Amino acid sequence: MNIAISGASGFIGKHLTEYLTERGHRIVPLGRPMFREGTSGHLIQALSHCDVVINLAGAPISKRWTPEYKKELYDSRIKVTHRIIRAMDAVKTKPRLMISASAVGYYPEDGTFDEYTNTRGSGFLAELCYAWEKEARRCPSQTRLAVTRFGIVLSPDGGAMEQMLRPLRITRVAGVIAPGTQPFPWIGIQDLCRAMEFIINHEVLSGVFNLVVPQQVSQYAFTRAMAARYHAWMKVVIPRWFFRMQYGEAASFLTSGQNVRPTRLLEAGFRFDKPTIEAFFEGTDHSTVDELDLQRYMGTWYEIARFDHRFERGLSEVTATYTLLPDGTVRVENRGCKHKKPYDVCKTAEGRAKVPDSSQPGKLKVSFFLSFYSDYYVLELDQEEYNYVLIGSSSDKYLWILSRTPILPEEIKKKLLDAAIRRGYDVDKLIWVEQREKNLK
Repeated sequence: MNIAISGASGFIGKHLTEYLTERGHRIVPLGRPMFREGTSGHLIQALSHCDVVINLAGAPISKRWTPEYKKELYDSRIKVTHRIIRAMDAVKTKPRLMISASAVGYYPEDGTFDEYTNTRGSGFLAELCYAWEKEARRCPSQTRLAVTRFGIVLSPDGGAMEQMLRPLRITRVAGVIAPGTQPFPWIGIQDLCRAMEFIINHEVLSGVFNLVVPQQVSQYAFTRAMAARYHAWMKVVIPRWFFRMQYGEAASFLTSGQNVRPTRLLEAGFRFDKPTIEAFFEGTDHSTVDELDLQRYMGTWYEIARFDHRFERGLSEVTATYTLLPDGTVRVENRGCKHKKPYDVCKTAEGRAKVPDSSQPGKLKVSFFLSFYSDYYVLELDQEEYNYVLIGSSSDKYLWILSRTPILPEEIKKKLLDAAIRRGYDVDKLIWVEQREKNLK
């Protein structure tokens, strides 16, 4: 499908773009220039061949709500949505689906709510969500509309969680936002992407959907789980006045919250991968790629980065060369050097690899010592060109970034680092491997 996304450069938009692209969809980013006065033609042209429009645009709410910034929050949501609707009205072939974002801030703070609740809350955030959704409902009648009310979207590499993790990693102290008893409605970024894809694929689904997990937790319970996962030494309660001083009226979205249930998603048959905060923080995500063409995977890979371990300690210029054998197994040759005077000492290790279960092609077994096989998990892979890969195992002790070339572009490094962080790896432990000039030519 051709899927247009406004807000594609934001935290959620980047993850969703990558997720949908990996599943074969073509993404059409709707950039800010398309929403300027006098540029409606560019927006109409962008939407003219799109099957789905996903509207994520909106300035972040985690800033002080001055009168000027309230206007920006409003304009970046309602005005952008209005222009998308106008462009949809103008195109000859209407998109089959529009998904327009909103937030669980729509609901009151007291009580438990789902999509069948008609009551909305009071205050600026609830009014903002109401106006945003009202504008989205003006979409053409031929277009199926889904309004997705997001909870707090969690991922270690961005959004609210990244902001909470930054001081924790430095100080090893986890901060509880007072009073701590306030509801913490949340969803993991992968489940959010999966839920969006679920709505796209199920053409009978329309209307409001709460994108939150079924479990209801407090802010304290969330912080306790995060503190345990990232080995905080202690937890401290940060008083409300601190947030009021920093954010003013906007502090309310931190010091209060809503109890919300995803009733309609569950009724439709959607199942969360991480339905509880315990599951979200249970450890490293070792899930592998669904497809692996062994023939294309063969050849030489350069080691760009690794977790230190005794088999490669002190080695640079490390390469791994794979050769597919007639019996379907793989010959593995690892090579690396230690720089010592008066000459370098290089060593080679030869082993075998195999795919023990054809239904899980990303999980290999590798042996360098007789019949003792170790896990080799292909976590992330450049499916188009097979130019770079992220490798792990069933243990958190091992992680590698490999490339077909001795130098990996910075944007690809960042992409793989972000993927490793999302999976729960501590990328600060990575050692960046030296590749000498003779390998760079």
